[in-house]
Amino acid sequence: MKHARFMATLALLAIFSSSHVAAMGFLPPDDTLESSPLQAAAADDIVTEVNFQQCLPHQPAPDEVCFISGGISGDEVSQFKSRAKEFLLEIVFVQKADAEDNDRIEEYLAEVQLKIKDGKGNMVVDTTTEGPFFLADLPLGKYQIIAEHDGVIKNNVVRIAAKKHQRIVFLWDR
Repeated sequence: MKHARFMATLALLAIFSSSHVAAMGFLPPDDTLESSPLQAAAADDIVTEVNFQQCLPHQPAPDEVCFISGGISGDEVSQFKSRAKEFLLEIVFVQKADAEDNDRIEEYLAEVQLKIKDGKGNMVVDTTTEGPFFLADLPLGKYQIIAEHDGVIKNNVVRIAAKKHQRIVFLWDR
């Protein structure tokens, strides 16, 4: 778990080379990343290619949920950010950074226990995330999202509508 948090922090450092931190009060807006140069990836960053096509195009069957989770390396973070709007649901997991760490307000989280229930209370997703990003195509409808990190549970409700991207950010205190 500490390794995943360390890798998420490395990815965050590689991307947020400036002190611009804004969207939803915490994350940089998408256009900020496009205009600012990225620092070189850390030596232990492994360049990976995420298979986003496994869930596209948007044609989930009534009882089928396709999702992708990741974003540990700087390369994966860029891929997830650039492809997120192709999915109906995007969830990002973030934790406030240590007070001593003055150059960052937050850091990405991995290994979040995520459960998604449909409007009837049926569990449609029960997984541990592989990174700070979770992208999914769900059948249209209302869903309850339950995310747990270090024993702290966060809840949210989302309505998935045709051709409408939903973005949810879960933020935990340090």
